[in-house]
Amino acid sequence: MTNSKDRITSRTNPRIKALLDIKKEPNADAFLIEGKHLCDMALEAGCLKETFALEEMDYPNLTLVSRDVLEKVASSFTPSGLIGVAKAPSYKHKNKKALVLDRVQDPGNVGTLLRTALAFGYDEVFLTKGSASPYSFKTIASSQGALFGLEIHYGVEIDAMVKELKARGYSLYASALRNAKPLKEIAHPEGSFALIVGNEGQGISPSLLELSDTIIKIEMEGIESLNVGVAGGILMYQL
Repeated sequence: MTNSKDRITSRTNPRIKALLDIKKEPNADAFLIEGKHLCDMALEAGCLKETFALEEMDYPNLTLVSRDVLEKVASSFTPSGLIGVAKAPSYKHKNKKALVLDRVQDPGNVGTLLRTALAFGYDEVFLTKGSASPYSFKTIASSQGALFGLEIHYGVEIDAMVKELKARGYSLYASALRNAKPLKEIAHPEGSFALIVGNEGQGISPSLLELSDTIIKIEMEGIESLNVGVAGGILMYQL
């Protein structure tokens, strides 16, 4: 049990300042999560480093804090009473399906795509430089903790990523509107492959399109394009 006398009540406490630093610049080694659902997922994945709560809870390395302190650290409008410090898992690709996000900038879109990737068996995700951080509060909230079931590579260089995937024998399927084959004409890939989706406004980088093996598009009527989160979900499911 945590001694209630050890409760942190000052926002200037060194440990709270450290939490605020993590909140400001989250990374794979330390990022904040909020609520029982995410803390349970992190704990199950072996990624929960420590926890901070308003009352006693059955979590490792628990520190009690005052509501004033918790509200300072929390990102949500109504803190749930539990904040955790987590790290990214150390998974290794196994399903031979990867998702590539090329400069997808909206945290909600990135979170949605991570969640969908996990649901459809894409166990590895590459985010090129310019993409929203998978470790920010908004992304994690949108992903519903999906990052704890994925191997994530963040801030990667396009050339190095393509070289690695090609060396592993992956085929690259890129989503674009021009010079593309209709999705219904694409056979289900038999070997390892990576699906690439691009920036909300500009799409996939021209250099990455040139390095791709197949360019595909979703057949549509009445509108030119879809939100990248929706399009990515359709493509992942169909492939």
